[in-house]
Amino acid sequence: MKLMKFVQGAMVALAAVGVVCPQLPAMAAGQKTAVKTVAANTIFDIELTQGGGFSGRVVDHTGAAVEGAEVVVKQGKTEVTRTVTDKQGSFVAKNMKGGVYTVVSGTTEGTYRTWSEKTAPPASREQALLVMGQNGVRGQSGCCDCGGGGLLLAGVAALAVTALVVGIVAIDKANDAANSP
Repeated sequence: MKLMKFVQGAMVALAAVGVVCPQLPAMAAGQKTAVKTVAANTIFDIELTQGGGFSGRVVDHTGAAVEGAEVVVKQGKTEVTRTVTDKQGSFVAKNMKGGVYTVVSGTTEGTYRTWSEKTAPPASREQALLVMGQNGVRGQSGCCDCGGGGLLLAGVAALAVTALVVGIVAIDKANDAANSP
């Protein structure tokens, strides 16, 4: 009997979580890149193309390509190269070597660690992504943003489920105590 009431309480709790937490959007073809805010000191690993090509894209806050954006690649305070994005917002800095670089376009900058094809770690990406006007923001393909607001929502949902389960157990114990001789 107690097990059945516990299972019922757990089902109610799971239903409450389903109502409180938003559903994950479906990954549809042609989905725009989701933007996630990352810590300012985050360094992304990028694999150089054969011949030392460091490629990337510059987009605005909606994910649309920014044509004609000037991109400056620096190592420390020294400018290594300068290029301009094409119609797709893409750029390539040629003859690069492995190392840590700061890539700047407008007021946006990002820090990237470049690797040769043979030494790049498995998690490295093929290109960098800069979102104009938002320092410290990088694009990631994914179905949802699990940053700040998502964590707050998850915390509230967990608190609500815990309170619900504790309340159900307390009422169950009180009912059992009232019904026992």
